Formats: sequence, C-alpha cells, structure tokens
Amino acid sequence: MKEKKTIGSSPGDGEHIGPYVRHLSKTIRIAIDEALDKELSSDGRARLTSVQAHVMGYLNMQHELGNVVYQKDIEQVFHIQRSTATGILKLLEQRGSIRRECEEKDARMKRITVTEQAQATKKRVDKTIEGVEKRLVQGLSEKEIKTYIDLTEKMIRNLER
Repeated sequence: MKEKKTIGSSPGDGEHIGPYVRHLSKTIRIAIDEALDKELSSDGRARLTSVQAHVMGYLNMQHELGNVVYQKDIEQVFHIQRSTATGILKLLEQRGSIRRECEEKDARMKRITVTEQAQATKKRVDKTIEGVEKRLVQGLSEKEIKTYIDLTEKMIRNLER
C-alpha cells in the first residue's frame, strides 16, 4: 500500500518538488519571524514585530550608507502594499524611531530618517537576530550552511532564466 502524503512531507520519485520547497521555505520564514517576535517582545519594552525590526534594520543600514529612503523604497524592498508600509512607518514614527520629512522639491515625497532612538534599538535587534540565527543553524556545519545557501541561490537563478 502506498504511503499517504501530507503537505510538507518529502516528495518521492516522480513527485513535484516545487510545493515541498515552497513549504519548507515558508515554514523556516515563519519560524524565524515567530522567534524574533517572541524575543523582541520579551524584555518589557514596546513590542517590535519581526517585520518592523527588518524595516528598522534596512532604514538604519541605508542611514549608515548615507542613502535617502522613501516609503516607496520600503514597499519595493519588502514586497508590501502601500497601506502596509504606511501602517508600519506610522507606528515607528509614533514610537520616535523615525521621522518623515517633506522633500523641498515635492512635498508629496517624504524622506524617512532614523532617530537616535532607532540607532539604539538597532543594537537590541541585532543581538536578538544573532541569537535566533545561532539557534537556526545549531548542529549544522559551516559546509552544510554553505551548501544550503549555494543550492538555494542556484534554484533562484534557475527560476530567473
């Protein structure tokens, strides 16, 4: 009798691998986000979701590089809708992590700048991410991690052709 397959079970010979890869990828992403959410909200400070942390990380990095960032950049980089980006940025602004400033040439364009508070939060987020990443690769060798990354990048390149 043939073994019954469930969503997320390994594909056998002749079965489609796409849904399995998609499932694994989504499961890892969700597990990372949940671990980050749990860690970032556990110290009694204002709750910072993993998405907000990623946006703050991006904004801090762009600030350090001297780049100007607009809301449309956040929408594109994180593949989110305008309304989602607006909500995230509004909350970060209310918490004092960012400022949105009108451009001189076009008042509709609002440049996003990080505050000193955001730079302090970055240290906390970086430490949290580092801890979650250590848990993620626990028990894996450097070679296994490199192989995973190489294979995943190869699959992405295959699909971009």
